[in-house]
Amino acid sequence: MELIRTDTDYAMRMLVHMAREGGERPLGARVLAEAQAIPEAFAYKILQRLTRACLTERYMGPAGGFKLARDPEQITLLQVAEAVQGTVAVRDCVLGEDACPRRPSCSISARLDKLQREMLDLLADMTLAEVLATAPVGNGGTHSGRSSASRVSKTTRKGVIR
Repeated sequence: MELIRTDTDYAMRMLVHMAREGGERPLGARVLAEAQAIPEAFAYKILQRLTRACLTERYMGPAGGFKLARDPEQITLLQVAEAVQGTVAVRDCVLGEDACPRRPSCSISARLDKLQREMLDLLADMTLAEVLATAPVGNGGTHSGRSSASRVSKTTRKGVIR
C-alpha cells in the first residue's frame, strides 16, 4: 500500500523543479519530464491535474508551458496529494462509517484514526517552500526516476540478489 502514490511523488518533484528553475517563465512538460525522469505523457496528465486544482498555470504558444500558480509558501503537500490522487488515507476504514461495516466494533480503527489525523496535519503543514529549503540542489531535490524497489526487482530478475 502506498500512502503517497508515484504520480503524487512525480507531481511534487515537478513542482520543486518549477519553483527552483522556472521562476516567472513557464517550463514545458517535456522539460519537466526529462529533468525528473518521468514519462512525458504521464507528466502532462499530472500537470493537467495540478492546473485544474489551481496549483499550476498553463501557458500556450511556443514559449508556453507550466508554472506555479502561487508562491511555494502557499502550496501544501496535502493540496498536491489531493489534486493528484484524491483523498489520502491510511486505510479506507478511516474515511467514515460507510467505508467499513466492522468500524464500530474495531479496536484498530481508533489507532488508525489518530495516524490519519497526524498524517493529514503533517502534509497540510508542510509547504513547497519548506521542501525547497531542505531539498538538495541538482535534480530538483529528488531521487532518480526509479525507486529502490524497482532497482532491486530488476536486479533480482537478472539473478543477482543484493
